[in-house]
Amino acid sequence: MRRLRRAHQRRALRRARGKQNRTGERRQFKQRAIMAGVAVAITLGTSVSVSKALNGDPPDQHQLPVSSDADADLLSNKEEFAIGYQVFEPDQNHNAIPDGVELAKRCADIIEKLPWEGQQTDPNQTYKWHIPVFGIEWCEICAAQINMGPAGIVNPRLGLSISFPLIAMHYIEHGSFSYNGTTHDGRVDVPLLLRVLEVRFPYDPNEHQLPVNGNDLDGDLLTDNEELEAGYNLHNADQDANLVPDGIELANQCKDIIDQLPPYKPGITETCKKENLMRGCETCDICAISVNMGTIEIINPKLQLSTKFPILGLHYMKHGSFGYAGDYHGTGRIDVALLAEILQMPRRCGDLGTIYLPGDLNKDCKEDLEDLARFADEWLEAT
Repeated sequence: MRRLRRAHQRRALRRARGKQNRTGERRQFKQRAIMAGVAVAITLGTSVSVSKALNGDPPDQHQLPVSSDADADLLSNKEEFAIGYQVFEPDQNHNAIPDGVELAKRCADIIEKLPWEGQQTDPNQTYKWHIPVFGIEWCEICAAQINMGPAGIVNPRLGLSISFPLIAMHYIEHGSFSYNGTTHDGRVDVPLLLRVLEVRFPYDPNEHQLPVNGNDLDGDLLTDNEELEAGYNLHNADQDANLVPDGIELANQCKDIIDQLPPYKPGITETCKKENLMRGCETCDICAISVNMGTIEIINPKLQLSTKFPILGLHYMKHGSFGYAGDYHGTGRIDVALLAEILQMPRRCGDLGTIYLPGDLNKDCKEDLEDLARFADEWLEAT
């Protein structure tokens, strides 16, 4: 009996030791896996940072760096938060121009077109002013000679104004809100400047983007009712944060999808289009381009839905507007919510309204190592 008891104890001891060894091996494997993952993340993240530094043309020396600028786009973190930009995304509209540079040049273009004080044609018109003084200062970068007097912009309608040294305009034209002269140096109040100019987005608007008839709480060229019916955010003019107002972006996306739809034929089961051409042309009220005066019908057989609008509407959608104006159909507007439902928007990854997974940091509609690299890159920048 003693021998059997000792043999049983020895077998139990061997099983316990074996279990302990296997637990230790699993723990070591887990630690190695974690360390390998961190190494991959740091390596990939560092490579992203290096590629950011190496890609692109050398910046203009007037584009002065800003402190507390996590994404190095020449807008400080507080400024980006204040104006609704993304703190960790240096090029939100993916046009290879840092957001701060693009926004500064956009402001410079707007300021250049403003009338001088006393030249306004409307008492509510925004204007600029400058008081020349006896004295010149030099730009520390290019040695340009600038009058050292003050300048500014006034928005009578909003009751807002901003002032700065004239040399600041020289730097804004070069893509920098910071300035450095032999007499003045500092930084323009970016949120205030944008409010005075009533500008947020650096896109180039055009006259085809007709104003909407109805409430537009966020000013994105989609009425509140349209956004409610289509399921978009009526409190955010740029809900996917790509610096393009939602109405313009949605119109462009719908136009692109319609161009790729197959033509209607009996028995078709996929979404299609049907052109009803007429003998005659319609002229755009904005640019005088001529298109067929007929209509186009978008049909979704599965949903048993369809909508029809003038072919001229496609021309306006290309320019970012669901409204249209021609010499035959007059002024009108496409049924945005119905069209979005027929096209089953968002139809593709990236279309307005796309819902991304929590870990999809690069917004390509999948969670993979590229997102891990993005996380590591932002983590390294933040720390």
